[in-house]
Amino acid sequence: MHNNFKELAVAYVKQAVVEDSTRNYARAFSLYLKALPYFKTHLKYEKNSIIKETITQKFVEYLSRAEEIHIVVDDGGGGTTSNGDAIVASCTKSKPKNRGREGDD
Repeated sequence: MHNNFKELAVAYVKQAVVEDSTRNYARAFSLYLKALPYFKTHLKYEKNSIIKETITQKFVEYLSRAEEIHIVVDDGGGGTTSNGDAIVASCTKSKPKNRGREGDD
């Protein structure tokens, strides 16, 4: 049964990546957000620690991307504006490596 959660999450992420690559950020954001709870539920039931770690890494990656897109959508760049593209590009490039870890003061 827990495979269904992973399959649904992957399906949403694939759609999100397509929308993201076509600069339809509002739709991509929505799809990333739909995928995340399915990944989280799958992780609850996954027994294999290697698979669990891989999915956790992808979860964090997709969450980060959704946060980046959220900035664009909040700034009114949910469509295909060049200003939105610049914001997304700057968010991707300026992502801190040790985000959320102690000692980053």
